[in-house]
Formats: sequence, structure tokens, C-alpha cells
Amino acid sequence: MTQRISRRAALAAGALGTAALALRAAPVPKADDKGLVGKIVLPKQRDPVAVFEVPPLGRDARQVLEAASWEVKGTKGGRALVFENGTAFLLETDKLVVLADGVAFFTKAIKDDPNEAYHYNARGWAYHLLGKTDAALADFGAFLKAHAETHASHRGIGLANRGLVLAEAGKFEAAFKDLDEAVRLSNRLARLNRGFAYELKGEFQKAVAEYEVLVELSDAEAANNLAWVFATCPEAKLRDGKEAVKLARELCERTENREGRYLDTLAAAHAELGDFKNAVAAQELALEDRGFARRYGDEATARLRLYKKEKPYRSEPPK
Repeated sequence: MTQRISRRAALAAGALGTAALALRAAPVPKADDKGLVGKIVLPKQRDPVAVFEVPPLGRDARQVLEAASWEVKGTKGGRALVFENGTAFLLETDKLVVLADGVAFFTKAIKDDPNEAYHYNARGWAYHLLGKTDAALADFGAFLKAHAETHASHRGIGLANRGLVLAEAGKFEAAFKDLDEAVRLSNRLARLNRGFAYELKGEFQKAVAEYEVLVELSDAEAANNLAWVFATCPEAKLRDGKEAVKLARELCERTENREGRYLDTLAAAHAELGDFKNAVAAQELALEDRGFARRYGDEATARLRLYKKEKPYRSEPPK
């Protein structure tokens, strides 16, 4: 129940064009519960159940979420507003732990019940978000050991998570070994992470191929990653500003301009088309998202300065 927490995400659909972006986000619920807005939270137990902010017609109002963590956009009535795959959900705040307290919480949970493998996976994700790679890998290893012979779906989760951490550490051979196995186990997030691993390695065409498989399934994270490649890829043959705007705008509209990651991608897409007025507007709006600004403010502000100079942004694999 962990996915890569990427700065990039979007949905594969939407109107084409470069019409002006609304310069303000939709109102969000006020921070009325424990100052959670803008913070990253993790579920205390496996398979958290959420309710739709706006329940879709013909569907049950409750849904099990698969992410390992979320950024809180607002709170109301003892519930935290979060986005998963471009859809707004509400989670009970007393069933969440903030990232800053996550390692301590799950360490105690492991001590209290060492046979509950979920806590190793959750603590591993917390370690990863806190930049503690070795500790994250150790916990994902413990989680995988617990599911060595059974629970193929759980094993796929552990492999997808560990593969991502290995890729971000530049250990690509080990990363792809994990991710390839997880994809064979039909883990959707493993394909998403494998696409991102290809990005990190600088193999952008392979990344596009991975994302396009998921875009056909309306996967929001994959579609925005694809939009990011189309907007910022250093290989000119892969850039497609119009498609990038189309992909990124749809998710910004779905989330009512409340998600900084999506606005950041939209800004890069406008810049690729030379539409720097809208690039600046989108980037400024992205920085109004407190959680996004806290995590990615420096790099996002640097891009804003670039757009104000009427220059597009180009991504590069880490050296």
C-alpha cells in the first residue's frame, strides 16, 4: 500500500489549447484539526478506508486507498482532505500519523506486534520520505521476508517500494530486478516506479512507454509523469508541449487548482509552448500550496525565475 510520492502527477484527458489559467485556487476547508494542512500523513493501519469528498453517482461512498501517505489539503469535521489518483477523499484524522512522528509510531507498533508486517512497510516508507535510505531498505527487506512465500500482492508492494528506493539511490541493477518482478506480479505501482527509474537513468523513451501503458488505464500519476517528460525532456524528439498541457490541465481542473504538483507540471508545459504568462501564473499558484512549497519550494521557485525570463525548464538525470 505504498506508491512513489512524486512531485509529478496528472490525468490523461482534457481539452487542448492554451487558454488563460484561473489565477486563484478553489477554496479548501480550513485547518481545524491539529494543524495538519500541508503536512504528510500516513495511515496507522493497513488498507485505510476513505470517503469521497463528492461521492460519484452509482458508486459506494467508501473506498480503500492504496497510497502509503498523502499531503493534507484541508480538514473538516475530524477528517483530512487528501488527493489520491486525482480524486479528493476524506480520511479520519485519528487514524493518521504525521510523517514527523511516523518512525516513532511504527517502531512502537512493531514492538507491540512484531508479526504485523504492515508496520515494517509503513516505517520503511516514512524512513524513505525522511531521506534515510539504508533504514528504508532494511524495513522493506523485513516486509518482503515476511511475505517470502505467500501473499503475492503484498510481495509486489514491497518490491515496488524497495525498487523505487534503490533507483533513487542510483542502484539501478538491483532496482530493476525488484521492479521487473513486481510488474510480473501485476503491481501497478511497480510499473509507475519502473518508468520513473528509467527517467532517473536518462532512458526517457522507455519511461514514456511505461507511462503510456498506465495512461490507457486512466492512471493519474503516470499521466502527469508523462506530461512532465513531454514538457521538460532534454531530448527534443520526445517533447510535446500541447499534449503536456492537455494532460496537466485536466488534473488541475479535477483538483480545482489545489494540488501544487499538478500546477507545477502545467507551468512547465506552458513554458515548453512559449506561453510564459500562463507558466508564471501556474507556478505562482503552485507555490500557494503549503505542502508543495514546503517540500519543493526551492526548485519550484527557481523554475518560476526561469519562466519570468521567458525560458523553458529542462530536466536532467542526476549526475
